[in-house]
Amino acid sequence: MTNEAARFSSRSFQRFVDENREQLTIYGILLIITVIGTVLSSQFRTSTNFFNVLRQAVALGMVSIGQTFVILSGGIDLSVGAAISLVAVYTANLMKAYPAMTLPIVALMLLLGLAIGLFNGTLITRLKIAPFIATMATGSILQGLVLLNGKRPSGKIAPGWNYFAEGMVGPVPFPVIVFAVLILLAIFVIHRTVLGRYIIATGGSERIARYSAIRTNLVLNAAYIICSLGAVLTGLFITSRMGIGDPQVGGLSYDRFDLDSITAVLVGGTRLGGGKGTVIGTIAGVLIVAVLNNIFNLVGVNTFYQWIVKGIIILLAVAAYSSRKTAE
Repeated sequence: MTNEAARFSSRSFQRFVDENREQLTIYGILLIITVIGTVLSSQFRTSTNFFNVLRQAVALGMVSIGQTFVILSGGIDLSVGAAISLVAVYTANLMKAYPAMTLPIVALMLLLGLAIGLFNGTLITRLKIAPFIATMATGSILQGLVLLNGKRPSGKIAPGWNYFAEGMVGPVPFPVIVFAVLILLAIFVIHRTVLGRYIIATGGSERIARYSAIRTNLVLNAAYIICSLGAVLTGLFITSRMGIGDPQVGGLSYDRFDLDSITAVLVGGTRLGGGKGTVIGTIAGVLIVAVLNNIFNLVGVNTFYQWIVKGIIILLAVAAYSSRKTAE
């Protein structure tokens, strides 16, 4: 009986490995990168740096979860960086002018995110503009609106709003709790709701999905709205952390949230072109990008070289998925 139980346990473990091989590989890569970080910099091992990496991961993770929905649907969103900057600047300036209106201002930013996502979705579904071009154009418009306010940081957050980024619930940072809730919600939507199934089906083949009576236009609009809402949350988080609105924080600075979010999603195993991917994989990709960014900064790697490395990572991820698709 003991031998039979051992064999059953072994088979269960092997089945788990086979079913989750891709995610396990990604988390294995994360472990290797983390070990390299501890070797290259003594600062990397400090508790202060650990929480710094966590906060970087939260900022990137919120928008990357949204980007996962879009890429799963077969699209891509290049407007998220500019949307983050827009939210950062508008939030800080509105809170400075109306410090007692924190919650209405946050609600207004969420409505702005909904409008941006719907605008992207309309360009793609109604005007039949390619997602790459449509969202890049939207990003350009949004960045122009940001820079109308000037190129320098402005505004000031309302008293208490810094809790969103810096607050603690016991030993756990408040933003980590918020991020964990978002992860669980995203997993539920993708794997347990009709919308999630329709997004995956549309990404797998929009034509077949349409023949299956799926209203693909509504599905794509929903995906882009979710992505823009993720960008809004990132913008609100960064504003809470910085205390001001930086017009370059999302797209013109060295932290390119559009590039980093796409990198995180692709490295996490979501197929470019849609139809396959997981939120758990995206979180691994987010952690890999956040840890890499942290190591680069601690070691003093030139930012332009960081961009080169991230570009190479995207190429390798796309090449890996292309070869796997060919093998299938």
